[in-house]
Amino acid sequence: MKAIMKKIFFIAGLFILLAGCQDFLEREPVLQQTSELTLSTFDGLDKATLGAYTLLYGVDWYGGYFVLSSDMRGGNGKLKPNNAGYQFDAYTWNYTPENTEQLWTSAYTAIARANNVINAIPNFEGSAEEKEMLQYFKAECLFIRAIAHFDLVRLYAQPYGHNKTGLGVPVVTETVIAEPARDPIEEVYSQVVQDLKEAESLFGDYKRSGGADPKGFATKEAAQALLARVYLYMEDWQNAANYATSVINSGKFTMWSAAQYVPVSENPNGAWGREAEGSEVIFAVYGALGNSGFPGQEGIAYMTNPAFHGDACASNDLLNLYEEGDVRHDLFYSDPDGRAVLEGFFWTNKYPSKTGDGSTNNTPVLRLSEMYLIRAEAIHKGASISGVTSLSDYNMIRTNRGLAPRTGSIVLSDISDERRRELCFEGHVAFDLARRKENLVRNDYVALVNQNINFPDNKWALPIPKSEFNGNENMVQNPF
Repeated sequence: MKAIMKKIFFIAGLFILLAGCQDFLEREPVLQQTSELTLSTFDGLDKATLGAYTLLYGVDWYGGYFVLSSDMRGGNGKLKPNNAGYQFDAYTWNYTPENTEQLWTSAYTAIARANNVINAIPNFEGSAEEKEMLQYFKAECLFIRAIAHFDLVRLYAQPYGHNKTGLGVPVVTETVIAEPARDPIEEVYSQVVQDLKEAESLFGDYKRSGGADPKGFATKEAAQALLARVYLYMEDWQNAANYATSVINSGKFTMWSAAQYVPVSENPNGAWGREAEGSEVIFAVYGALGNSGFPGQEGIAYMTNPAFHGDACASNDLLNLYEEGDVRHDLFYSDPDGRAVLEGFFWTNKYPSKTGDGSTNNTPVLRLSEMYLIRAEAIHKGASISGVTSLSDYNMIRTNRGLAPRTGSIVLSDISDERRRELCFEGHVAFDLARRKENLVRNDYVALVNQNINFPDNKWALPIPKSEFNGNENMVQNPF
């Protein structure tokens, strides 16, 4: 790949990278210094690494639209009757270059921040102990760069299994002024895998401490879990199963029991939004009011709560998938104020916020249950893990959600439905449909256009924001 293909112009990368270090991980004073000075000291590189996490919690990424738009597009969500319009475009697939998901800017800014740390480390002059610690900072930044590229290529390109030689997104490993073209999808995935494997090798048992949320930092297991997901999208079934197994066998996470999987409104010590160490969450994105990345009234906690905007309701298509006795159904709730216009509408309580008022919350990005589902699908597709079957992993989910185990055999649609029940409103369903090359079919639909979307279709790759074309003659738009 030509060097210029790995470079892009980021205005944010030329500003002070740490404006916003008073963010979702640690409350530190904003640095008033140049990027060059910041990246030449151990303390500066430490804070720059923290600053690279900030964009993840923004309104266009895990703090809001990137997660919810997948469920609104993919049939898990629907609009409430008196909606404020925030989720309308995603729900109706009403996308144009002027009106599309804005992940592009957030993700490439995160990539710029991560790149600056990664590329500054080789030139660092300090003690041997400091240099050893910098390898952990590099691992964190490699993870951030990988998840950013992965989310970008999922949103703005067709799925890997459909046409891996098609247009992906620019692979960016340096932050300089350039006009990058779009790299092939398979090259984007190759970079993601390369970054995650290097991060895995560097992490060891290191885990950053001292933050507001211990699940808000990348670890070796987070890199392995993301690798399992990436390989699933690449249809590399054996590697997907292998990496899912590595996380499962790490012993650092356990499935929530049916008794633990409860709404926080009924149990303030419940799992969602409150968990600290152990149990199912492998990696989460945390934020709070006052942070530089706080998504405000358009964040997940507000969009899934009828006391606020509450634009993202659960569809009956999703709710009807739950069997009697499934505790996951109890995580949905109706309007507590009993407003007639909202009768019959339900919301997920996966985002109650740590304080219950939307001002502090977290978004689970990687969970143990997903690893079992990845492995179940991979084995069903031909992977082999000693002592494990697709059915046993499938039943691991069911028995921890209050249901009896299945007997006999299962088919792919069983696993797909289980993913939908388990991972709903965590940003998976539209991407799952695309990677499986399945049509979107929505029965419970409250709009007038784009109720169903066939696959293949140009719509599965969203338009790149028009602003990206200003000054970049090498950029090519998706057909829409």
